[in-house]
Amino acid sequence: MIRPHLPCRRATPRVAIALALTLAACGPTNPAPAATPSPSPSPVASAQSTASATATATAAPSPSGPAGSSPITGPTPSAPAAAVACPVDRQSGLLPSDRLVDLAISSTPTHDLLTFVFVPSSPSPAGPARGTLEAASSPFSHAGSGSPIDLLGQHAVRLRFSGMTIASESGEATYHGPNDARPDLPALREAIEYDASEGIVGWYVGYDGPGCVTLVRDGNDVTVMIANPEVPAG
Repeated sequence: MIRPHLPCRRATPRVAIALALTLAACGPTNPAPAATPSPSPSPVASAQSTASATATATAAPSPSGPAGSSPITGPTPSAPAAAVACPVDRQSGLLPSDRLVDLAISSTPTHDLLTFVFVPSSPSPAGPARGTLEAASSPFSHAGSGSPIDLLGQHAVRLRFSGMTIASESGEATYHGPNDARPDLPALREAIEYDASEGIVGWYVGYDGPGCVTLVRDGNDVTVMIANPEVPAG
């Protein structure tokens, strides 16, 4: 069942602490060396990123970063050319738990943010819960019915959570957030849930512009960061 659209919430995210997802961002050659995150979040470039790796790092407080999160320490890409989209490498890592309960959408001056909120794991999880982010292309469809999805946005990524608990012990659905959100933000156009069955929770995210997409984790939050399109000069 498609729920009403979620209104955009513009808020300053929380202070960054620990991370546990491998990022694979990108940018042109000659990336700048690693540095303490600035007040605005910066995606991380890594041409040698490894799928399924789990990394942990500690970042300094970033008052303008996403809610409670900061990318893994690494080289920072220079801005991509306006006409060329930043490639999306596959990113994967362990999730905070097997129970997703909500989705919050917000924005900063540099990034649009989708923050997936988790609560502590169920008493008997099926196994380690893992999240994977990768590029996606049309046609898009719902996993169960096969019905088509007309996803908004010039580009798309697929976010897949495996090893998930879909319902509580009493049979109540674990997730209570929106299933289809279309906020009016600089880059983010739509986030729609395409699967929630047999331990899999999947989302398609459509966005505009050449900005890089990165995945970060802090505590019980997992955030997809989409760099906003460059503001034209003059």
